[in-house]
Amino acid sequence: MTDTLLRQWVMLRQIPRYPRKVTVRALRTQLLEQGYTVTERTIQRDLLRLSGALFGLLLDDRSRPHGWSWDRQAAQLDIPGMEPQTALAFKLAEHFSGQLMAPATLNALAPYFQRAGAILADMESPVSAWPEKIQTVTRGQTLIAPTIDPVILETVYDALFNDRQFRARYHRRYDDSVQDYVIHPLGIVFRDGVVYLICMRDGREGIAQMALHRMQSAEPLDAPAERPADFDLQRYVKDGGLDFRMGSQPLHLELMLTPETAVHLAETPLSDDQRMTGSADGRMQLRATVADTAQIRWWLLGLGDQVEVIAPETLRDEIAERLNRAAGQYRRSDGL
Repeated sequence: MTDTLLRQWVMLRQIPRYPRKVTVRALRTQLLEQGYTVTERTIQRDLLRLSGALFGLLLDDRSRPHGWSWDRQAAQLDIPGMEPQTALAFKLAEHFSGQLMAPATLNALAPYFQRAGAILADMESPVSAWPEKIQTVTRGQTLIAPTIDPVILETVYDALFNDRQFRARYHRRYDDSVQDYVIHPLGIVFRDGVVYLICMRDGREGIAQMALHRMQSAEPLDAPAERPADFDLQRYVKDGGLDFRMGSQPLHLELMLTPETAVHLAETPLSDDQRMTGSADGRMQLRATVADTAQIRWWLLGLGDQVEVIAPETLRDEIAERLNRAAGQYRRSDGL
């Protein structure tokens, strides 16, 4: 009886969730590899006996060979049962990392998320309250994330996961045109609520960034995606690839900061080589090497009168001109 129970448990663990399926012959092969000598007839009999109210097993007999799968909504069975701390880990993953996972991965984890939620809901323990005690926030003004077509999202993630090309229709922001591309996906980056695909496109050189909410359609292709041998997504982001580069050479910044801003940048430096020293007027002098991007300009403008750009001189002149134009928009008609 014990051998039969173990064999059936091993068999159940080999059955995929719908819409994937597995044949009885494949199950027999997998059981034989685990050391269980069994006939296809016995496996078929076990499956018919176990399917029903207790186990959400489905038989697809629309075509041959017939296949078995778990129902999408079937509860996740696990022995031993899920511990409270494990349930907490799944709930935190669902809450904080949901967007980072491909839709197929989320679908596969859905039963675990549901089981984890049920376990925590039934507990009177500090563990169950932990998700309500943790939040993440981003700097700057909170913006409502744009909507992405779930079908397009799934196509893009699947292509990225499997290193396959796909064809997309894209609404370009800078000239308001709609273009068709064959895309080689390289990575996904989340920034301020926007999901960017880092990719290459047939017929165009260089690495591109495409906002997924601007994709109007996406169609998978069978061809493998091309990937530059030296491409590294982490290095691409760290080097300012998503910050709208203005030049290939780095900026050697020299800034004068108010003490309050200096404290903030002492805790969260601009770069690894950042250095700060005091000055006679009470401000702090900061030197740092950063990428020449639009992002650094937006950041400096956002600091307003808390920062003075000393060098490079071209950047100082650019910031001064933009601040003068901004101030001009607030002058009253009487010149005051």
